[in-house]
Amino acid sequence: MLKQASIRQIQKSELTREQGYLVATMAFYPRGLKKELLDEYRAELAPDRELFKEFKEQQAKVGHEAAFEKSRYEERFHLGRRATETLKNLARMSQTQDVYLACQCEIGERCHREILLLIAEKEFGAKVDPLFHTYPVFEKRLKEALGESLKSR
Repeated sequence: MLKQASIRQIQKSELTREQGYLVATMAFYPRGLKKELLDEYRAELAPDRELFKEFKEQQAKVGHEAAFEKSRYEERFHLGRRATETLKNLARMSQTQDVYLACQCEIGERCHREILLLIAEKEFGAKVDPLFHTYPVFEKRLKEALGESLKSR
């Protein structure tokens, strides 16, 4: 199953590699995290740097949740071809073991991890942990993209 985790859980040993395959999905490698605590670091699964920078600037001003809205995260988050292939491979791997997508956001906060889980579920049929939030703008974009993809086949 595909699941989500926070880097803090890994740093505090609340989640270990024995419990599943741990993948950091951040634009920058997490500060202070020993490499042996992760199985993979995949920057391509993070938001693009422009979106990330704007989100962080807004977060400093208005907090995490409001920054998600103000930066128009759902409208702007996207995966490139390489990231889509990476996510597809992780979704495939999650059929036989738990795979955790981790980033700096705390569990329960709006996060691109949940958007990645949505993509994996809708596009690759992955079983995923329940999400804490809905992402209607992104889901509409995903549905339209998947519809276009089916038409072009």
